[in-house]
Amino acid sequence: MSEQPTSSTDTMIFLDGVSKRYPDQPKAAVSGLSMEIKRGEFVVLVGPSGCGKTTTLRMINRLVEPSEGRIWIDGQDVTHVDADRLRRGIGYVIQQIGLLPHLTIAQNVALVPKLLGTPKAKRLQRAEELLDLVGLEPSTYARRYPRQLSGGQQQRVGVARALAADPPVMLMDEPFGAVDPIAREKLQLEFLRLQERIRKTIVFVTHDIDEALRLGDRIAIFAEGSRLAQFDTPLEILTNPADDFVRDFVGTGASVRRLSLLKLADVISISTSDAAGLFRTVEVNLEQTVHRALERVLSAGAEGICVKLPTGDSRFISLQALLTAAAQPERVTS
Repeated sequence: MSEQPTSSTDTMIFLDGVSKRYPDQPKAAVSGLSMEIKRGEFVVLVGPSGCGKTTTLRMINRLVEPSEGRIWIDGQDVTHVDADRLRRGIGYVIQQIGLLPHLTIAQNVALVPKLLGTPKAKRLQRAEELLDLVGLEPSTYARRYPRQLSGGQQQRVGVARALAADPPVMLMDEPFGAVDPIAREKLQLEFLRLQERIRKTIVFVTHDIDEALRLGDRIAIFAEGSRLAQFDTPLEILTNPADDFVRDFVGTGASVRRLSLLKLADVISISTSDAAGLFRTVEVNLEQTVHRALERVLSAGAEGICVKLPTGDSRFISLQALLTAAAQPERVTS
């Protein structure tokens, strides 16, 4: 078996020159794609319809077989292993969810452990633990059937089912696309909190750039023709788009979007002098975003913020300094 062409022990998924061509199609769905995804990283694939993002996702667990190239997961060349065994070790969440209507919620969550031969008592205990993890009280939901749940609740069950075998990798294909905007934003935020606890390696497909910016540690923007236009952090994509396609795809308002990604610790020097007593301020900490800090200053009619430092000291940052940080993501002083 060939060796993974990277020496990084942090690499969980490695795509090396992967292509997919369908019969009677003049162009490849994916062409010569190489991508390295780190262990515990949340990577979002985004781009226009037909750019190859969903095909790429499905090649990772071989629901679609690559025409060329190799795919490694945790150092193993998955193009040479049994496809069914591979899929049972990868969590997979789709927009349509695919819950089995004749099984209870607990039985749906426990389905993969059952296929893996896990004893009944243990797998049902695991199902209840996971329902609790995704915010569904087991005593209320475990014995219900899918038809008795809302779309957002069913989507949580889909996430719980994908986690049931404790897979190192989760693949998610527009999982929140079928729910209403309010429920979708709530699911996104709850899933981010969940990811902070479980630290899975996640590959997530969406067509929504705002969802990608909110969720991804890094974002892979695909252009038409399956070209990987940029693969970088949300902040870097907003600040330094690789080309005109990325700039147009991100759209207007990049500066405003950046405010929700920048934390005060990222953009403001903590070496400012203590002048908080001389101005009307609101108190914030370094983990708050620039967007939130500006929002609080403006709503309070204050002249700046009083930043609490890890040492226990406080420093004053003026409204003008915050605006400078918003316009140019670099360290500033008051």
